[in-house]
Amino acid sequence: MTAVSHLVKIPLLLSAAYFAAVCGKPPHGVPQEHEEEKFAGHESKQFREIFRWLPPLLIMPSMWLTFLCETVAILSHYSVGSLAHLPGVTIRPSPVTAQAGMLEVHLTTAFVVGWILLAAGSNLRLICYRHLGRHFTFELALRKDHKLITTGPYAVVRHPAYTGSVMALSGIALIQLAPGSFWAEGLQLWSTLGGMAVAFAWLAILLIMPLGIIARTSAEDDVLRDTFQEQWAEWARKTPYKLVPGLF
Repeated sequence: MTAVSHLVKIPLLLSAAYFAAVCGKPPHGVPQEHEEEKFAGHESKQFREIFRWLPPLLIMPSMWLTFLCETVAILSHYSVGSLAHLPGVTIRPSPVTAQAGMLEVHLTTAFVVGWILLAAGSNLRLICYRHLGRHFTFELALRKDHKLITTGPYAVVRHPAYTGSVMALSGIALIQLAPGSFWAEGLQLWSTLGGMAVAFAWLAILLIMPLGIIARTSAEDDVLRDTFQEQWAEWARKTPYKLVPGLF
């Protein structure tokens, strides 16, 4: 694999961190308490706090750390120092990359698939932000003079922003954990028991969000049905799927 193909990964990593930031930053502030009242009992306090704090405290920092570590690992080929000399970090070059003088942190098909999923999911959420406008909050809430939006991506599935979230989280998992990543190669995630324990623990953390999303779709449907009644029923007839057309 050529040096150019390794270096191409750096701007892709930077853009991936940006896409993750788009997904994790609320487009509007936290709603007032009375705007969340109708959802009381529909979502546990624990899940609400997870949705509020997991992206900014864990997912986003992990993406920026991934960008920094992989960039340093790739650029270390051109410097005297190497990440291999850092305490507690082991990066083993394969015969091919050793001959080329490159570390085994490189661009892979899995990374590209992950980047596409993250980019698509992020842009889908951006479109949803624009369609819902001030109604879009990370918390379950009905804003003042709330309107039921049924156009754009909301004419395809009823909860497209959550579809974008699942796509983005799947992309993040591939970018961070697939072979060829800094974490997979540097920490030997898939070749040691300790590494696999770390990988599956992080996958479990990322999986919390999709599980919460599935629960949220039902909560949102229940409250919107009660609030908009016939308008919601008509929308549900035209748009029967929650997240994926033809599947769910």
